[in-house]
Amino acid sequence: MIYALKERIGNPLLFCGRKQQMALLMNWVDMIPKKGAKSRALLGRRKCGKTALMQRLFNILWNQNGKVIPFYLEVQDANQSLLAFSDEYYRTFISQYLSFKTRRILPLNNRPWKWGDIIDMAREIKNDSILRHIDFFLEDLEKERAEQAFKFALTVQGECAGLENRFALVMIDEIQFYFIICNILL
Repeated sequence: MIYALKERIGNPLLFCGRKQQMALLMNWVDMIPKKGAKSRALLGRRKCGKTALMQRLFNILWNQNGKVIPFYLEVQDANQSLLAFSDEYYRTFISQYLSFKTRRILPLNNRPWKWGDIIDMAREIKNDSILRHIDFFLEDLEKERAEQAFKFALTVQGECAGLENRFALVMIDEIQFYFIICNILL
């Protein structure tokens, strides 16, 4: 298996003993294209493997290159403006989407690519719809329209998946920080 997203667990061989949980998640993912899957939350104490499960699920779906496009975002516990968060969310998704499309492995630190690299890759695959979407988003960023940029960022995965008759699986790690950002800044 190619590990497009570097898993925090370290050596991928350290991921063990999760067959039942992964089977449940894979069955759930199989229901997504049939529109039979409901949202899921992984709950558990600290250091029990929630992140490892999500990162491995991302890599499995990336390798399958099937109907479900994986998106993994780890939200940091840091003061961040809505505009900065929108940029990070959008660039992270577009980076992972283009990685999925072009089969390029993501950077070792799981950081999104820079805008220039993203635009070059979108041009390389001749995806004019995504290029237009990026232009609109960058205009909101440049003009510091935080609420519009945020709303635009939250719709990017649906736009990209919909263009190809695929589905996006959004996995947000440390979602409590995401809710804090949304509630405080909006």
